Amino acid sequence: MSAPVILAIAGSPRRQGNSETLLDAALFAMTAAAPVTVHKLVVPELHILPCRACDACRSGRCVQRDDMDRLYPLLEAVDGLLVASPVFFMGLPAQLKAVIDRGQLFWNRGPQASLPLRRPGAFIAVGATRGSKLFVGSVQTIRCWFDALGVTYHRELKVRGVDARGAILGEAQALADAQALGRDLAAALGAATG
Repeated sequence: MSAPVILAIAGSPRRQGNSETLLDAALFAMTAAAPVTVHKLVVPELHILPCRACDACRSGRCVQRDDMDRLYPLLEAVDGLLVASPVFFMGLPAQLKAVIDRGQLFWNRGPQASLPLRRPGAFIAVGATRGSKLFVGSVQTIRCWFDALGVTYHRELKVRGVDARGAILGEAQALADAQALGRDLAAALGAATG
């Protein structure tokens, strides 16, 4: 039996930022805990056009040709999904939101059409402020996207009050929590594919 495959998406426009650092900590712990194949995508390194709301994807294929052409098959084939992102103005960065909006193709198909169901997914979010509603918008967006992809919202890690580049390195609990998330997601992947 082959190792389960997870798609890890770094959604920040800033490379090696706080959310990507937590993502890498989770992936390190995940691969140490179990045999898992990781496909890591860094969203700002991709060429993703915004959704045009043309409804052409109702036919089963987006008319735009860009890096979503290689992302769509990955989203269909992987056994799990892990997304990490900063929170900007209570939401997700534009680059990651463009990927999510292009998921309209899956929404139009319905998750039962072609995607395996009950694949585990997790979300890591980092925000600069400490407001009680800081993550409400981004979590709802990720949950909706996961639903369209047939992914179960298995776990989340939300870190408040971290903004400056590299500040997460001083947050030992957040790093430990990211590693725990990675180990838990590895176990969930094993259960889902075993």
